Amino acid sequence: MKKLFIFFAIALMGAVTWSCSYDDDDLWNAVNDLNGRVEAMEQAVKKANSDIEALRKLVEAVQSNVTITSVNKTENGYTIHFSDGTTATISNGQNGTNAPALSVIKDEDGLYYWALDGVIIEIDGHKVKAEGSDGITPQLRINPDSKEWEMSADGGQSWSSMGVKAEGSDGDSIFSDVQDGDSEVIFTLADGETTIVIPKASTADFAFVYPEELPLGSTGEENYFLFAFGEERTLTFTGDVTAVDLMNAPQGWTADIDLNAKSVKVTAPAFSASYYTEGILSLIAIDTKGQTVLASARICAVDFSDPEATFVLNEGNMTTENGSIIHITAGGHVIDHAYWRMNASELGNVAQDMFISDGKIYIISQNGGNDGILVEADAKTLKNTDKFSKDDLSGLSWPSHVAVVGRTAYIRDNAGIWTLDLDTRTLKAVENTKGALKNRMAVVGDKVFAPASKSILVLENGAVVQTIAMDGTVTGVIKSDEEGFLWVSCSTSPAQIIKLSASDYTLDKHTLTAGGVSSGWGATPGISAKGDVIYFCNNTSTIYRHDFAANTTETLGDVKSNIPNWGIIYNMPAVHPVTGEYYFNTILGYGWSFLTNDISVYNLSAGAPAMVADYQNYTHFPAGIFFTASF
Repeated sequence: MKKLFIFFAIALMGAVTWSCSYDDDDLWNAVNDLNGRVEAMEQAVKKANSDIEALRKLVEAVQSNVTITSVNKTENGYTIHFSDGTTATISNGQNGTNAPALSVIKDEDGLYYWALDGVIIEIDGHKVKAEGSDGITPQLRINPDSKEWEMSADGGQSWSSMGVKAEGSDGDSIFSDVQDGDSEVIFTLADGETTIVIPKASTADFAFVYPEELPLGSTGEENYFLFAFGEERTLTFTGDVTAVDLMNAPQGWTADIDLNAKSVKVTAPAFSASYYTEGILSLIAIDTKGQTVLASARICAVDFSDPEATFVLNEGNMTTENGSIIHITAGGHVIDHAYWRMNASELGNVAQDMFISDGKIYIISQNGGNDGILVEADAKTLKNTDKFSKDDLSGLSWPSHVAVVGRTAYIRDNAGIWTLDLDTRTLKAVENTKGALKNRMAVVGDKVFAPASKSILVLENGAVVQTIAMDGTVTGVIKSDEEGFLWVSCSTSPAQIIKLSASDYTLDKHTLTAGGVSSGWGATPGISAKGDVIYFCNNTSTIYRHDFAANTTETLGDVKSNIPNWGIIYNMPAVHPVTGEYYFNTILGYGWSFLTNDISVYNLSAGAPAMVADYQNYTHFPAGIFFTASF
C-alpha cells in the first residue's frame, strides 16, 4: 500500500495543475487565503478527480472500441465526447517540471493497469486495474482540518493522508499533450512517452449536439435527450456531410431530417401503457470524402405522474449549486436533474419541499434565484407553467414548505404560514400561525393541517379554523389512504401514532411498544404509511412498523450493514404507498463527503428488510422523498 501512496502523492502535484495555458497561481493563493479557501479547495479537488476519471475513461474507450465524436476546447480545458454518449473533462493548468511518471500499461493479459515509473502498481500483491467493473478509480479530497490531500481506493469508505499539503506547486498534469487530428485523438501522458490513441467517429465530425451548459455544480452528466410523451423537439447535429438519412428510430418515434439546417425534428410517441420508454436514434450520412458516417443519440420519453415512480428532491449545495429533482421510474431508471433536462433551466437554490395537486407539481426553494422561490410545473411533463421570483414573494423569510388547495398555495416560513393566490400572485400572512414547525403540511379536502409544536393548526379559506392540542411534540402529519383521515406522530414517551379525523377532529391514539417517531433535525415527517400500516425509523437505521388495525408494533430490522458508506440519514425515509418499498436517503457526511451517498430501497413484504436497489451518488443533500400516489 505504501507504494500506492507514493504514486498518488507524486501524481497529485500534477493532477491539480495542468500543462497548457491556464495559470493557477490565483487558485493556490486562494487556498492559502482564509477568505477564498473553501472555493479554492473545491476547485482543486474537482480538477484532480476529473483528470483521474478522464484517464480511466480513455483506457476503457480503447478496450471497448468506443470512438471520439468531438473534442471541444473550453475556457478551462477540454471536453471529450465519446460515441457512447459519455464525456470526459480534462482541466488546464500551469507548466512546470515536477511531472509525475503516471501512466497505464497494457499487460500480458491484454488489460490496462495503473503504473508508476513504468512499473505496474500493486496493492497487497494485486495489480491495480485501470479498466473494467473491478478497476479502481481513486478519489481525492482535501482534509478541511489538516489541509492535506487524502486518497480513497475503496469508493470513499476510508481515507488516508498522502502527506501532501494543498499549498500548490508547479508541475505537469497526468496529461502533457492532447492532439485532435482528423481521424484520431492522441493523448500523451506526463512521462512524455506513453500515448493513448482513440479514433474519431468521423472525419466529418458528424454528431448530435448536446447542451454545453450543465447544471451549476455538476460535471459529466450523462448525455441523452429527455422528452415528454407526444413532445416534438428539434435536435441539431454537426458535421460536413452531403447527404443524411434516418438509419433507426425507436418504435413509435418519428424523425424528420433537414440537411440544410443540420437538424432533426423528433416526435416522441403518444402515451400508451408505459410511463417510460427509450431507444437509440441513429442517422447515416455521406461526408465530403465519400465516406459513410454515423451519429447516434439515446432518446427517452417519460410521464412523471407514474404512481409507482419515486421523486427525490435535492437541496443542492448552498454555495455551489441549485436544487434539482431525481426521478426513479418503476423500472429503476434514474433520471437525474429531471427538471433541468425538461426545461433547460434550474430550480432555485436550496429546494425544500414538493407538493402535487390538480395535475401540477409545486417546488419551493429557500433562497430562490434561477426559476424562483416557487415553481409550478406540469405533473406529467415537469415543464414549468409558472414561476414566482424573490421579488414576487418578497414578504417571505426562508420559506420551507408548501401545500396547495385549488388555486391557493399555503407557504410556511420562519414567520408562520402565508397564502399565495396563484392567479393574482397576492401574498398574505395567515394570523395565529407563528411557530408552525419546519415540516410538511398535509391536505384533506379543502383543509390544510400544519404541525405547530404540541398542536396541529387546521387552516381553511386562508384562516386558522381549529387548533388541535397533542400530548407531545408533533413530528409528522400525513394524509391517510382512508378518505377523510390523517396520521399524526407524537414524540411522547412512549411515542404515539394518532388517527385524526379531518371532519370532527377526533383522535384515536395508539402507544408504540417499540421504537420512536423522531424526525431528527430534518424537515420531513417522522412517519410514512401504506394503508393502515405506519412505518418509522426514529432517525436510526432500524425500521419499525405499527399495524393500526391490529394495534401492534414490531421491529423489522437494521439495514445499516447494506450500505458501506452509511453516515447520516438526511431527512426521513418513506414507504412507497403503492409498492410498499421503503426508501432511505443517506450521505457519508458533511463537507465534500456528501457526494458519497445512497438511495437504498428495501422490500418489507417478508418482514425482515431485504435491499432491492441501491442508487449511489445521485443525491446532493436530499430534501425528501415524494410519491405521486401520496397526494
